[in-house]
Amino acid sequence: ELTYYGKESKEQIIGQTYAAPLQEDRRYGSVCDEEWSNKLIFGDNLQVLKSLIELKKAGKLKNSDGSDGVRLVYIDPPFASKQDFSNNERAYSDKMKGSEFLEWLRKRLILIREVLASNGSVFVHLDWHKVHYIKVLMDEIFGEDNFQNEIVWEYQGSWVEPKDHYPKRHQVIYFYRLGDINNESKLFNRNFE
Repeated sequence: ELTYYGKESKEQIIGQTYAAPLQEDRRYGSVCDEEWSNKLIFGDNLQVLKSLIELKKAGKLKNSDGSDGVRLVYIDPPFASKQDFSNNERAYSDKMKGSEFLEWLRKRLILIREVLASNGSVFVHLDWHKVHYIKVLMDEIFGEDNFQNEIVWEYQGSWVEPKDHYPKRHQVIYFYRLGDINNESKLFNRNFE
């Protein structure tokens, strides 16, 4: 277990996070209004996750086969880079550091675990800043045996090679799956031959 200042219990996180009405931005696919469909939801991600957990508990967050929960979550959180990012349309600050960043992400991962279907998968995209700490937290939250793979994404760029260290040219996606890894209901679509 990774310990640090300000680490709350799972029960505190779930109990102290308030749900908010879902603000649907877009809907994907053709589905009747009373059925769940793929949606883009606007809002604070903690509150949205708590709302999804409540929908799951009420039996209103269903997959096409009738099972409860979300089958796939992919998140690309800030990387604790201690920088501000901006362009013409959007801007965000990535200035959290240390235990503040770890607990910020851990809260979301705990709620993601609660909203996942019994055979759901989660993919978390990170870079070198905190990836090693997040692996330990994900082992705690999702179970070390549910770790499936570390996907390394190497990228190229047009920069000058550093002379005093190796270049940082990759990011990582951690992949965890709930349930029996030999379960026949698991789904894996290869995107290459």
